[in-house]
Formats: sequence, structure tokens, C-alpha cells
Amino acid sequence: MVTTGPTRTSQIGVANAGGSPAPGSAADPRRKPSRADLQAAYGRAVPDLIAPGLKVLICGINPSLAAGATGFHFGGTANRLWATLHQAGFTDRQLHPSETGELLARDIGITNIVNRATARADEISDDEIRAGVGRLTALVDQYQPGWLAFLGLGAYRIAFGQKKATVGRQPDHLGPVGVWLLPNPSGLNAHYSLPALVEAYRELHDAAYA
Repeated sequence: MVTTGPTRTSQIGVANAGGSPAPGSAADPRRKPSRADLQAAYGRAVPDLIAPGLKVLICGINPSLAAGATGFHFGGTANRLWATLHQAGFTDRQLHPSETGELLARDIGITNIVNRATARADEISDDEIRAGVGRLTALVDQYQPGWLAFLGLGAYRIAFGQKKATVGRQPDHLGPVGVWLLPNPSGLNAHYSLPALVEAYRELHDAAYA
């Protein structure tokens, strides 16, 4: 399975060619973006991490500035997605955002309904969210993952006009694919503790890997 988009491919190549890059160097995929890097990432797109035959395609709202700066989805290491995926059973250990190959090896991909990096998800308008449904539907039709895992209750309700949608398996499909609505793992989502996130995500894991 391969990752789409030249940005991610080039970063993986840098990490693997001729040994590991010097820690903290510009070529080090684990280097923390500087403030200037983050500011320059406003509005930047991040290529989809996707392949045929995925068990789960995760759909975020939009890339963070850290994701825009690094080219890796959920690129801020403080984001609770990576700890949640590990503790819910999706990965054998807690992955770094740059370990895209390891994520694909577990048949997990990532996309966003709006592919524009911002500091906060509330910088994305409702119209942008609704407009992203068409691209997301086409992506799901093309790759047909086992499940689409949408992260973010409010954004899902806006995107699909489901004002009463709740976390968990949804009664509707997106094209041929079942939809699972999950809490956003951002640290800004104070409504969910890490244990609560793990519990919600584990239900999807058990369905996807049964």
C-alpha cells in the first residue's frame, strides 16, 4: 500500500534513505515545527494517507498547523489520537505522526473533510464543511474502506445535516461504506478524557477487526 501525495512520499524517503537524519535537523520527521513553520503552514493542504483495502479511514475536520508544517496528519505530538489508537487496540504501540507506513500496515488511513490547515477547527466555516462532503464521498467510493471514522460530533452534524447524531455507529452509510462517529481527540475537546476516548474508539476497533 502506498501513500498518495508527493509531500508525504518525499518525507518518508528522507527518513529512510542512507540512515536516520540528525535529530532536530530539517530532514528529521520528528523535529518540532518552529513558530515560523506553523505560521507559514496556514492554509496548507496535507495529502491523504490512503490505500485500497483499509479497515478504517479516519476523517478529521481539517489539518492543524503542525500537520500543515510537517506534512503528517495529526502532526502535533500532543494530539491524543496516537495514544487513543494504541490504547484502543488499533496499534501495537503509540505511533509518531511520521510513522505513516506503520499506520497503513494496520489498514488505517487518514483524510480530512476540509483540507486547509488552521490553528483551530472553529476557523473552518460551516459552508466549507458541507462543501467537503462531495470530495469525501468520492474518496470513499474509490477506495471503499471497511469503515469511515469521522472525528468530531459538531462537524459531522453540520456536514450531513444530522442534528441529532450521537457518537457511535451511524444508521446511514456514505456510499457503500458504514460510518462511525467518534469524539475529536484534540486536547481542546475537554468533554472527553483519554479513558473516555479510548472506550469510544475501542468499539470501532472491535467492529473493524472482528
